[in-house]
Amino acid sequence: MATSRKISKERLALKLSLAGTVVLSSLGIGYGLYVGSNAILLDGMFSLLSMGMTGLSLYTAYLVSKPDDQYFQFGYAHIEPLINVVNGLLILLTCVFAFFSGVQTIVNGGHEVVLEHAILYAVLSTICCFSIYFTETYIAKAEQSELVKVDSQEWLIDGILSASILVGFIAVMILDHYGYSQWNRYVDPILVSALSLAAIVLPIKVLRRNLREVLLVAPQDDVQENVDRVIAKLSKQYHFDDYTHHFAKTGRQYDLEVNILVKDDTYWTTKRQDQIRLILWEALSDELGDTWLSVSFTGQARWL
Repeated sequence: MATSRKISKERLALKLSLAGTVVLSSLGIGYGLYVGSNAILLDGMFSLLSMGMTGLSLYTAYLVSKPDDQYFQFGYAHIEPLINVVNGLLILLTCVFAFFSGVQTIVNGGHEVVLEHAILYAVLSTICCFSIYFTETYIAKAEQSELVKVDSQEWLIDGILSASILVGFIAVMILDHYGYSQWNRYVDPILVSALSLAAIVLPIKVLRRNLREVLLVAPQDDVQENVDRVIAKLSKQYHFDDYTHHFAKTGRQYDLEVNILVKDDTYWTTKRQDQIRLILWEALSDELGDTWLSVSFTGQARWL
């Protein structure tokens, strides 16, 4: 029931995001071309990119809710971090391209911008972006959804871009007022370069976090410490001859494999082995949720 509610909330957030990107990408690209602003055009292109990735995230939210089948026998959880890595890479490439584009425009002498329309766009875009960002952040925290969290980061970047564009164009008006209009040509490309450089931090964070999951790196956090502690306690209490365990997180699913060495066949009956599995599950299920748990018993150390 809780899983179904989470999926429903995720889809609602992503559908809201998709609707927002359709509106803002059309508005941004149209306004950017009309007023001659590369900063607004970048904002619109970023929204267009987000639209494609949000649609992909929405489909991923549907996939990861499906049970395992004959083609994906370990389920679909691994697709989530993979999509987030693709998402992060595309955002990163967009930021890098925008930075060099802005620098090139500065070198070429800048360009003029139609201020009145540009400021109107910046106000509307800023309000819309931050509204969706705060809504998605709330849902991501409430439902512990990495998909919605990554999508909300895109809206944060877009909101910062829009707000900075607004500040930049207000600065242009101030320069005009005080007689420094010769510098106005450089405000737009400076905004593009500065904002793309600042925004690059977020996709790097997304990539670093999700690449660890794609590469099955064991999570170095409190969850890992608790798993180690619970298994060590069981080993001491039930006198395992030895044991090993392997732990990874893929998307919203944890994978835990425990191999236990036991040499007394008469003591370690099937019933007692199942008891260990049940104790381990009850100790970790609240924290790990829908875990892929595998507990194996062997009499030979080579199988640890």
